[in-house]
Amino acid sequence: MFLIDAPFVSQYLKKTLQDLNITVIQTAYAEKVLAGYKINYISELEAINAFSTDRTIQFFTNSENALDWILTQFPSSQLALTIGQVKDKVRFRNVLAQIHPTYYFRGCPYQELPSINSTSLPFPVILKPSIGFFSLGVQRIDNQFQWVDTLSKLDLMISSYDGIYPSGVLDNSTFIIEEVIPGEEFAVDCYFDEQGQVVVLNMMKHLFASGDDVNDRVYITSSSIMEQYLEPVQNYLNNLGTLFKLRNFQAHIEIRIAAEEITAIEINPLRFGGWCSTADLAQYAWKMNLYEAVVRGNKPDWDHLKRLDPDHVYALVVLNNSTGVVGKEIASFDYDALLTMVHDPLELRKTDFQKFPLFGFLMCKVPENDMSDLHKLLHSDLREFISSN
Repeated sequence: MFLIDAPFVSQYLKKTLQDLNITVIQTAYAEKVLAGYKINYISELEAINAFSTDRTIQFFTNSENALDWILTQFPSSQLALTIGQVKDKVRFRNVLAQIHPTYYFRGCPYQELPSINSTSLPFPVILKPSIGFFSLGVQRIDNQFQWVDTLSKLDLMISSYDGIYPSGVLDNSTFIIEEVIPGEEFAVDCYFDEQGQVVVLNMMKHLFASGDDVNDRVYITSSSIMEQYLEPVQNYLNNLGTLFKLRNFQAHIEIRIAAEEITAIEINPLRFGGWCSTADLAQYAWKMNLYEAVVRGNKPDWDHLKRLDPDHVYALVVLNNSTGVVGKEIASFDYDALLTMVHDPLELRKTDFQKFPLFGFLMCKVPENDMSDLHKLLHSDLREFISSN
């Protein structure tokens, strides 16, 4: 059963739900955003009764906002326990310590952060909300002086995004302090089948502008990435699935790879990349519908898919507001000028940048031997595209 929720449902997902006759839970939000589509609805009561009778029924979502519905309706279920275990980063790290026992982390209530003795921290560290989304509130801190400076600005930073997402998605009441994981970062869209085996549907390398960059700006996927990393990542994720007892479970998993060591950053439950982003990129990169794959339990033939377009990289550019100007003070964003920055744009999605801290998403294709277009956007603060009020 598919749960649809805010903040965004792509036309691609809407059409998929209609064309494949996928069962959708008939919430008020689903009826609103899917108006005009022929949807195979199941009432909320019918969905509750169905899962109460058969706990093997699988839920799929487009957004972590939908998790509140599951947690409210089935608070004592194994599914709710698993969601809580992976969504809360402190609880997640406590379990993950079984395979990464030397990794440093600690949880701390927000109000108690100033009382921490910073001399005890193994800098550099990452400070972020224990329940978070979209890199909001994530800070890299390299020394004691930065620690003091970061805490002094934390209230202002939190107020800039407070209330955008429900508390089940982004909660600033508790933070986690953790050591910086070395290596290159990857995001994996996948599901775990009924035997608990992972099925990788897409894997994207997360590009950063610098060593201290923590923003979501550019993700890329390519045949060479899949060729190099698919097998070791599958092996590691199968270990994660066993550890967390993941079965019939959709996920968006972030990891880092240094040399031959893989370390999980987080498991995002029952969804792919936020805002229908990474899943929809796969239609261009792999000619694959990830929503169809996860609902029907399809397993990609990666030997075939890797041969489709080995000479190009497919990219998702997250146009987060890095201008230093709050959205309410921005009158317009020049999307046409943005499109001239890349040679082969595939799809541009605009967002309400006065409500959310991003201008939209750009999907594009570039030659693997020339990613200069992407590096320009990676290092841009996007101020050249805005007009202020």
